[in-house]
Amino acid sequence: MLVLARADLETLLTPRDVIDTLADAFRAHAAGQTRVPARGVVPVTDDGVLLLMPAVAPGADGPAAGAKLVTYYAGNRARGAPTIHAVYVLLDGGTGRPLALLEGTYLTGLRTGATSALAARYLARPDARRVVVFGAGVQAAFQLRCLAAVVPVERVDVAGRDPGRARTFADSMRTALGVAVDLATDARAAVRRADIVTCATTSTTPVVFGADLAAGTHVDAVGAFRPDTREVDSDTVRRARVVVDTYAGAADEAGDVLIPMQEGILTRDEIAAELSELVTGQRPGRTRPDDITFFKSVGFALEDLATAALACRLARARGVGTEVAL
Repeated sequence: MLVLARADLETLLTPRDVIDTLADAFRAHAAGQTRVPARGVVPVTDDGVLLLMPAVAPGADGPAAGAKLVTYYAGNRARGAPTIHAVYVLLDGGTGRPLALLEGTYLTGLRTGATSALAARYLARPDARRVVVFGAGVQAAFQLRCLAAVVPVERVDVAGRDPGRARTFADSMRTALGVAVDLATDARAAVRRADIVTCATTSTTPVVFGADLAAGTHVDAVGAFRPDTREVDSDTVRRARVVVDTYAGAADEAGDVLIPMQEGILTRDEIAAELSELVTGQRPGRTRPDDITFFKSVGFALEDLATAALACRLARARGVGTEVAL
């Protein structure tokens, strides 16, 4: 069995490759070639949950299968620990034999950012240049790295609760992206100037307000994944063309969508598309330059499987990783 550590994944996977791999995976999903049951959610403590995310999809050498175990503990930041821990087990879909064990936290961060970037291909304006990011943690970095793979980013404003943490994050992303990255001294003013707004926070209440969005802005939100939490307000949803990663996931977990539905601001039929429909051209993404677009992602197990299978395939070809006998 192949074991791939975080350092291995950092060597093997690029945002561009993962984005393209996810596009293929969503095409397979649209064609009915995948099996992705609802995510299992098991409360562990008052602030911690265990998630089980299995999936089956076509692979290069026959069916691929796998499952991710991921924990989310909202209070871990105060404990000086990551909020997310994860591992991924990749299986041979034809025989059920375990093929690889992958560090899942990096995998999760990269595939989440890549999914947002894939959506931005269809929803952001071609001339989008200025980004505002809410959040200054690991996922915010993945969001920016992946967006920069599909959008010619020229400037980033960082809105974070902790000024010191946000300043350190801005410095690191300035080096990583090679563009101007600065603190947003006034987050709402920064949003008014933005072409793209990306949210990767642990906030349970809105950080983005629809009143601040200029015509043509694209917004994506990945931080909230419970029915009673959200990162954008209802006015954002009211003004926007709304796209979700999957209809099923949004209906179960996306407070950013479900709360406006409960308020009578949005109906299920008013969700413009899920991501597989954009990738296959079944439904349009952005329809006009002045569209405000909103992409809501709660995470989809197919994204993990596709990324894990790509990493395993590259590792075998390049001799990366550690083989162990179970």
